[in-house]
Amino acid sequence: MSDHATPPHLSDHGEHAPDESQTVPAARALFGWTTKPWIGKAIFWGLLVVSVLLIAIEPVLEMLAPEGEHFRHPYFSIDGTLGFNAFWGFGAFTLVVLAGWPLGRLMRRSEDYYEDEQEPAGTEPHP
Repeated sequence: MSDHATPPHLSDHGEHAPDESQTVPAARALFGWTTKPWIGKAIFWGLLVVSVLLIAIEPVLEMLAPEGEHFRHPYFSIDGTLGFNAFWGFGAFTLVVLAGWPLGRLMRRSEDYYEDEQEPAGTEPHP
């Protein structure tokens, strides 16, 4: 017997394991794949491959465009470059995520925000 006991609600990786007794079979069939430990890496690498393929297809689509027409319709010269939309979207997403950290600190309330100093917790106020 090991001296390290894992609580029943945690998996071997310290993550919360789903309680199978409370799961509807249809939900398990549709979303059971999300509980696999490797799924995050698989989604990341899959999206990376799709993104690289889409950027690689851009020059091919530009070559297949009819004579005198362009696949892209750039407004500025920079937005007509290869992969501009992918890099612009990634940069905007990164900016939004990074802006969330200071915004979260600004909007966060202290743990004792709702505690009343006059009355102990769990008691009803007197009329």
